[in-house]
Amino acid sequence: MTEMTIHETTAAFINHLRENGKKERTLYTYRKDLDLIEGYIGKDKKLQELRITQVGKFLKCDALLKLGNGNARAERTVAKTIRVFRMMLVWAKDSGFIDELPLPKSTPMGHSKQTEVTDAEQQ
Repeated sequence: MTEMTIHETTAAFINHLRENGKKERTLYTYRKDLDLIEGYIGKDKKLQELRITQVGKFLKCDALLKLGNGNARAERTVAKTIRVFRMMLVWAKDSGFIDELPLPKSTPMGHSKQTEVTDAEQQ
C-alpha cells in the first residue's frame, strides 16, 4: 500500500476524474471542496492516519458548516462537500490506498430513502 498525504490523494483523485471525462468546471468545484477538507485536516497528514473521529469532527466543524462571514453555508453545499469527500475516500479504498473507510456510520452514503427501505425489506 502506497502512503499518500491528503494533498497527494486529492490531487490523484482529481486527476482520476479528469481522465474519466469530468468537465473542468466540475473539477474546479470538487477541488474547492477538497481544499476545504485539506485546510481542516492538514494537507500533509497521511491518508492512512485519518481516523473516523477526525472525519466526524470535520463533518461538524464551522469550516464546513459556515461561511467566512459566520453565516450558515447552504445545506446543499454542505451535502456536496461531504459527498465529494466520501467519493474521494471510496476511490482511495478501491485504489488500494487505504484498507478501511474512515467514515462515521452517520455519514450519508448517497442512497435514497426508498433504496434503504427496499434493502431492509429484502432482508
